Amino acid sequence: MPTPLAQAKKSAFDLANQLDDAADAIRDRSRQAYAAGKMDLDEYTDARIKEMELRAEASVVAAVNLGAALDASAQAGHNIEQAIADAKARIETVKTVRKGLEIVAALVVLAGALASGDAKAVVKAGKGVADVV
Repeated sequence: MPTPLAQAKKSAFDLANQLDDAADAIRDRSRQAYAAGKMDLDEYTDARIKEMELRAEASVVAAVNLGAALDASAQAGHNIEQAIADAKARIETVKTVRKGLEIVAALVVLAGALASGDAKAVVKAGKGVADVV
């Protein structure tokens, strides 16, 4: 189901197209009528003015629609930036927890080596703790 923004965009696009089509029709009919002598120069000029007014209105509708789309895009960009910042913070939390787990694991290995009384294992486990910290 289309979102209200998508529906408004389609409606604005359709309206701009309809205004442009109406301007085309005025241009075509006024040219034909003027060429056939059914319209004098003042009437032809008035018709062209109406055509230009419709085209200007179509441009305004399109510009407003584009402005709304740009606003929506800017908001989406802000949401993406916020999501990226949140993700980076979560990644840092995971890295911190991982580092903590590595330290705990190294200390457990050291405790096991100390409990065993094996000097080589204690030295090796001590280096492991020093490497992690």
